[in-house]
Amino acid sequence: MYSRFKKLYSMNMIENRNNVSKYKLVLLIVYSIVISSCEYGGKYEDRQEQEKGIAVAGSLGIDSTETESIVSVPVETLTAIRGSISDYLVYNSTVETEDAVQIFPEIGGMVKYVSVEEGDRVESGDTLLVIEDEQLRIAFEEAETNLKFQESNFSRNEEMFKRRLISDQDYERIEFEFSQASLRYERAKIELENSTILAPFSGVITERNIQIGARVTSGSQLFELIKLEDMIVRVYVPSQYLLQVEKSQKALITTDFLSGQEFTGWVKRISPVVDPGSGTFKVTVGIRDQFESLRPGIFVNVRIVTDTHHDAILLPKQAVVYDGGDQYVFVLHDTVAKKILLKPGYDETDFVESLNGIQEGDQVVVVGQNGLKDGTRVRSVNIFGTNNSAMDSTYVEVGKSE
Repeated sequence: MYSRFKKLYSMNMIENRNNVSKYKLVLLIVYSIVISSCEYGGKYEDRQEQEKGIAVAGSLGIDSTETESIVSVPVETLTAIRGSISDYLVYNSTVETEDAVQIFPEIGGMVKYVSVEEGDRVESGDTLLVIEDEQLRIAFEEAETNLKFQESNFSRNEEMFKRRLISDQDYERIEFEFSQASLRYERAKIELENSTILAPFSGVITERNIQIGARVTSGSQLFELIKLEDMIVRVYVPSQYLLQVEKSQKALITTDFLSGQEFTGWVKRISPVVDPGSGTFKVTVGIRDQFESLRPGIFVNVRIVTDTHHDAILLPKQAVVYDGGDQYVFVLHDTVAKKILLKPGYDETDFVESLNGIQEGDQVVVVGQNGLKDGTRVRSVNIFGTNNSAMDSTYVEVGKSE
């Protein structure tokens, strides 16, 4: 009898326990539905209601961490840090070279051979092309032989003239013939030298416009040669910035053709004249390109640095939320996102300076901030933890001015 009662009692307790579990499960589902009806974009309108819901869930034996995961909005954050940021004048232009020449022959004739092709790098004095020089060489040797004869003849007659053995008229004639022979020799020498076309400076051949066997004249363009070591960009700046641009001012150059690369430069020349038609003045920016990655004709973006703020609070631009004409950021305080009005300073491509309300080390929301409201409970789901810097490793070099 007692054994049967004990068995029935055990079965009743198990059934009651199952009923309680089902009751808790039903309450949890109802609780979740109520939360969903009260929130907008994954959060409570009223923070007090949120805390009350957590307390009720806790009294029902529901794990508070499970409740927290239900009511907290997942976000990603980055850390605001101190660094340098600059203000710029931004323009688009194309890369040019300071030294670019078209090469023409000094004499006419048939091309004997060509020693370079387009794209070849040459040094100053290298042979580019040779014009047929057989007749020129004969003329040079003839002039050289005649010069030696006239020089010897002049020396003999000069001694005779000193002894007054020849007249002044004969001496002057012999002296004139010697001078004429010297001039003919020099002319023949220059023409022979001009049959070989040499590179005027070190650079790269960009055009070759002649073939072997072709006949050229002094007006025939043979090559185009440029110097890649001296690249520039010309930009036209509105006259209102005339006093903000100075020689040697730092500049930064980027291009979509070389993604991820940034080149430094400096203001090389400033035109003192303002164009009355466009109201702009020309600024020539030199480019430092150690590995000669840029080429003439490439479209680039030029930023002339006009001022730099050091030791500034820097935020990633993706943290900024626009509301009307104002800018806001959400800063993580414990598990709550606080909405802070941003007073921006200088801004660059990826970063903005904060002038108030945010301190170094604050965690700013960069993913999931759209739709958040002030006081929303959030949880950070950073892939790499919560100490991610607001800047990557390349920014420090970019932001600092020399």
